[in-house]
Amino acid sequence: MENIPMNATQDGKADILGREDIERLVDRFYASVRQDPVLGPVFDEIAEVNWDHHLPRLCDFWETVLFRTGSYRGNPLAVHRHLLGRTPMDRAMFDRWLDLFSSTVDRHFAGDNAGHIKRVAGDMANVIHSRLHELPQGVPGRYAR
Repeated sequence: MENIPMNATQDGKADILGREDIERLVDRFYASVRQDPVLGPVFDEIAEVNWDHHLPRLCDFWETVLFRTGSYRGNPLAVHRHLLGRTPMDRAMFDRWLDLFSSTVDRHFAGDNAGHIKRVAGDMANVIHSRLHELPQGVPGRYAR
C-alpha cells in the first residue's frame, strides 16, 4: 500500500510537487503506453526506444515544464518527424496518447500542477501533430482549451 502524502486530497491524491512525483508519473504512464496495442508497438518496435535513456529525458522535459529547471535539452518535434515515414502519427494516435496521459495523471495526482501538466500535454500534442502534418496552427485539436 502506498503512503498517502501529507498534501493529499480527501481521495488520497496529492499534486505533482517535484522530480520524484514526475518520475512516478512518467514510469506509470509509459508502462501503460508499452501495454497499449496501438502505441506500444510504435515505441518498442518502430522507434525502438531505449527506455533506460529515454525515461530520464522525459522526466527532464516535464520537470522543465512544471518547475522551470532547464534540465531538458532537446527537440521533440524532430524526434517525432524522424518517425513519420514509419508510422502515420495521425490524430487518433495523439488522442490515444493524451487519453492515457490524462488518465494516468488523474489516477495518481490532483491539484494545480496536475491540471497544468495535462493542459501542456494537450497543447504539445496539438502543436506536434499540426507541424508534422503541416496543418494551420489555428486549427485546434481535440484537446484545445
